[in-house]
Amino acid sequence: MKRNIPQKDTSLLLNSYTPYYVQIKSYLRNLIQELGPEQPIPSELELAAKFQVSRGTVKQAVMDLVYEGRLYRKQGKGTFTSGQIQRDYSMLPSFSKDIANAGHTAHSTLLKFEYTASTVPRAQEFFNQSPDTKVYKYKRLISDEDEPLSVAISYLNADIFPDLKADDIGSSLYESLYKKYQFVPEQAVDSYSIAEISSKTASLLKQPKNSIVIYSERMARLADGRPCEFVESYIRQDKFKIQIEYKQGISNTLQWNI
Repeated sequence: MKRNIPQKDTSLLLNSYTPYYVQIKSYLRNLIQELGPEQPIPSELELAAKFQVSRGTVKQAVMDLVYEGRLYRKQGKGTFTSGQIQRDYSMLPSFSKDIANAGHTAHSTLLKFEYTASTVPRAQEFFNQSPDTKVYKYKRLISDEDEPLSVAISYLNADIFPDLKADDIGSSLYESLYKKYQFVPEQAVDSYSIAEISSKTASLLKQPKNSIVIYSERMARLADGRPCEFVESYIRQDKFKIQIEYKQGISNTLQWNI
């Protein structure tokens, strides 16, 4: 079945130094935003005819977006816009950055902020602190547009981030920390497993009771190695995708930048 393709901005810049497939990728990114998740895009043949290029040029653009997690393929049915948020490991990952990479808007809803003793033994061990040492506990609901994605609980080392207040934190925790302190975590160990969530967390994530989600822990450090943040995240598995690309002989260091 032939699909209608939006007519605006579909001509290629023939005299541009930008390769055709890159221009087509830009068009497809805009189309993905217009269509929304889980929608079919035009076939490679349709796009090739539209832009008057080879199918191979179109395929290069499409496959780049598949590898980025913005499109996915169904055998025998075509290519569709992705409804999942893909974790980006080109830098130290954050949910707000992952959501922005998908062309969406991230929202963070404050659930709790307090200066309290951590009740998580692994956080105490990571910070090398006694059970009664106080940390900042920052719990928030992170949403992709209006759809809940994750409940994240950050325990922040108060010795490293002194006098932190809830009003200091905007939609992105790391951007807010950089604005206040001029530094942020720059290295981390992330682990992922499967966990059953409480009824309260299920309600926040708009999931049935006793649902299974992705459970993640992060142990984050500053550039000088000091432990600064321990994070627990409960992530909807239908909304989140982890993809690791490995290339032999290339060592990648996770970083975060403003």
